[in-house]
This record gives sequence, structure tokens and C-alpha cells, in this order.
Amino acid sequence: MKMVDLSLTHRTEEEFRDMVYFPRSIDLLISVFLSAIATGVVVLLSLIFKLYKKPLSRMVLAINVAHVFFYYSKLSVLVFPPQTTFHCRILAITVVFGMESAAIWGALFAHSFYITLKYQSTLEILRMMKFYVLLAVVVPLISGIVSFSTNFFIYAEKEGTCVHRVYSDRIDIQYDVFVITPIWLACVVGIIWYKMAINKIARLQESQVGAEVYVLLIYPGILLFCWSPLMTTQTAMGFGATPGRMLVEVCIFLANMQGFCDALVYGRSVREALRDSINGWLGRTVSKEEQTFIEPQCVPEKHEKELANGNYSLLSAQSDLVISRKTVESNS
Repeated sequence: MKMVDLSLTHRTEEEFRDMVYFPRSIDLLISVFLSAIATGVVVLLSLIFKLYKKPLSRMVLAINVAHVFFYYSKLSVLVFPPQTTFHCRILAITVVFGMESAAIWGALFAHSFYITLKYQSTLEILRMMKFYVLLAVVVPLISGIVSFSTNFFIYAEKEGTCVHRVYSDRIDIQYDVFVITPIWLACVVGIIWYKMAINKIARLQESQVGAEVYVLLIYPGILLFCWSPLMTTQTAMGFGATPGRMLVEVCIFLANMQGFCDALVYGRSVREALRDSINGWLGRTVSKEEQTFIEPQCVPEKHEKELANGNYSLLSAQSDLVISRKTVESNS
């Protein structure tokens, strides 16, 4: 999710600075274009090949849809230049929703990874999906609607676009509510859930987790890497700091790259599901007659062996077939 394009513009007697969230200069939109294209491709492929039928692929689609709302709202000013504060407030709804939703979905990936390891079944994700939707869709949507009634975005005639105004003599409460709090909370709980998942892997292996397993932290890590510099810079500006223009532009670029990075990482499930779909279309999948001879009891054993061997791919087509051992025993 990503969000603000702040451009240090001016300081008047009133001691404020305008942060440009919707630049209209192409050179300032390079990272936005990259993220918009990458997330758009993931969403398009997911819908064409109906990849959302798999639990985790459904989450991949959801986080990229959130990014699409965010990035294409920023690009919309190239086609429909804002001319009033009302226009800016409309844009605030989609931008705040997209940013917060993507951040929360990132944290929920950590939770889904943990419960999948705990119960050895992606079916648990289906049971949790209604709560995921409440947290990552409904709550951000409410937040976006609330932002409409605030001055989070206003139209600046000098800039010719929507800006967020920061006053050096007061705390930027709106920025804290719509940006700082949801992103930092998502980062913290995401790291906690990933640490719990790593501990679970260690117990499954009955040995210490290797360093390579900590690559799983890349998910909340992307959020931290892309947003920490910008959030720190903007907070400092609220206390009267005057960062250099180059520093501000670098921070903006990193924040705008979150969607591109997420599309590359989360898009792995799309590639795997796409490969499975193509194989099925070409007739390379197992026939229905052959599938009737598969014993469900063998699936958990295979999954447990894969975990012991360090195979943690939970996004493949086979993952939907995994049934927890308790479920199998209770049905036998």
C-alpha cells in the first residue's frame, strides 16, 4: 500500500508546508507507474484464470486490489486534474482505503501463515476469511469515508493539485490517524505472527530453524522498508524540521514502490496457480477417475514430511487438499 507524495514546497508566515500527494509531473510518477502496472497485471491474471478460488490466492488478489485503488487514484489526476477541495476529498476515500487495506492484508498474510502451520490446513483460512474481510476491507473503507469529512487533502492552487498541509507548530493528528497508526500496527502484529510461525516450524522440525526461514519476514519487511523513511520524515516536518528536497523525493519513491515489491513477492502464488491452470488446460492434470483412488489420509502425512524437509509453499494448488490429522481421525 503506499501513499503520500510529499513535495516540500513553501513556508509562509503561517508556518506550514504543503505535501503533494498527487503530483502531475511524469518524472515524479515513475514509481507509481511501476507499482500500478505490476499490481494491475496480478489482479487481471487472477480474475482471468479464477485464481481466487484458492484461499491464499484470494488474499493475494485482495491485497493487489487495494494497491490498485491506491495507485490508480494517484494516476487519475493526469486525466482528471483536481480543481476543488471536494475533488481532493473524493480521492482521499480511495487513497486512504487502498493504503490501509494493503497494510492490514500484509499483516494478515502473517496470521494466515501461522494458522496454516498450526492446523496444517489452508481450510483454516477459509474459516477466518470473514474476519479478514472485516479487518482489511470494512475497517479501511470506514476510515476512507471518514477522511472525506476532514481536511486531510485540500486543493492548493499554487501546486494545481491535492496536498496535505503540515503546520510546524502542531501535531499532525490526521496523518497519525490515517497513515502512522495503521501502518505501524500492521508492521508490529505482522512481525509477531511471523515469529510465532517460525517457532511453529522449529517445533515441527524438532530442531532449530535455519537462517533461511527468516526470509518469511520479507512480507512485513517490505512495509517497513518502503514506509519507515517517509513516515519518519513527515513526522519530523510536523515538528518543524526542514529536510532537503532530495531526501523527501527518495522517501516518496520508496513508499510508492511498495505495490511493485508486493506484486513481485505475493505474485509468486499467482505464477504457481497460473502454471497449474495452464497444465490443467493442456490436460496434464490427473483425471477425475484417478483422483478417486487418492486416499485423503495420505495427504497430511505428505504435508508433514514437506514441512520437516523445509518445504513451506502454501500457495500451490495442492495446498487446498490438505486436511488436518485431527479432522481425518475424527471422520474415520
